[in-house]
Amino acid sequence: MANAAAHGHEDNRGFFTRWFMSTNHKDIGILYLFTAGIVGFIAVAFSVYMRLELMEPGVQYMCQEGMSFVAQDNCTPNGHLWNVFITYHGVLMMFFVIIPALFGGFGNYFMPLHIGAPDMAFPRLNNLSYWLYVAGTSLGVVSLLSPGGGGDLGTGAGVGWVLYAPLSTTYESGYAMDFAIFAVHLSGASSILGAINIITTFL
Repeated sequence: MANAAAHGHEDNRGFFTRWFMSTNHKDIGILYLFTAGIVGFIAVAFSVYMRLELMEPGVQYMCQEGMSFVAQDNCTPNGHLWNVFITYHGVLMMFFVIIPALFGGFGNYFMPLHIGAPDMAFPRLNNLSYWLYVAGTSLGVVSLLSPGGGGDLGTGAGVGWVLYAPLSTTYESGYAMDFAIFAVHLSGASSILGAINIITTFL
């Protein structure tokens, strides 16, 4: 039957099967948006904390004595912590929020509907793209919590969001930088596979 009544069937899939094993473009689009939203809250929290520090002259919150949410009078500035916030705000927002939400989320959900396609050209590749994105996001969070910045400076890679040398090669002796680079690589692989899928679908 080629009418709307033919699509009124019950979805008997369980929660795990639907959301973890789905090849449906709408389900995967929702997963992308949901995951990007969670990462977005983290990235926005970094941005708010940086603006909190910049609100008054001097350093009140990012101290060598420890990160604080209350302004400190005797604070030794922690430049590495500032660099970590800059790095992860930029990396998370660009590679794990904006691109996945726009292309993975809205692209997955709406593009097949706009061209009248039943689904993406490669539904299983679509699922793989999403889980590579989740793996990259996980490595990004692991990188944030890993030793970096010469060991004594604290956790995370403080190299700026572009991850350029020499900061990323010479001054980061911990393995936070390695995790950060691998996270961006996984996100890039996810984006490339998703782009192949989208282009093939509308061609």
